[in-house]
Amino acid sequence: MSSGLFRIIPLAAVILGFAVTTFYYGQLPAEIPIHFGAGGKADSFGPKLILWLIPAINLALFYGLEATTKTSYKWFNYPVNITEENAARQHEIALQLIATTRLVVCLMLSSIAYSIVKTALADEGMINMWIVGLFFIALFGSIAYFTWWAKKVK
Repeated sequence: MSSGLFRIIPLAAVILGFAVTTFYYGQLPAEIPIHFGAGGKADSFGPKLILWLIPAINLALFYGLEATTKTSYKWFNYPVNITEENAARQHEIALQLIATTRLVVCLMLSSIAYSIVKTALADEGMINMWIVGLFFIALFGSIAYFTWWAKKVK
């Protein structure tokens, strides 16, 4: 996957989160699920206005992670000691981790916004925890992979 897709797909996910919220907002009940227990059952409800926080946070994270890619390699924490010989390669790995993290987080937050809307409209009170779990596996798996890779190439 090219690096351009690592920017386009997360941005599309952010836009989709705003689009879903905008499109369905008028159809939502006054109170929507805002928290789900480990089994996926809604255990807390709040005003539907809170739904706007998800795409807003998603947008902030998208641009916040984007901003970190514009900084010097000296601003990063690395799992290995940085020398003149490995600085460029380690920075490249760190940037790939940021791109992957942004991709997973933006997709996850948009998926959560969609799931909340779907749950509220169907009055089911359940969210698919398998999907949430897969996103967390992807997130922490990519962190583990890029840490391993950084240590491997030292």
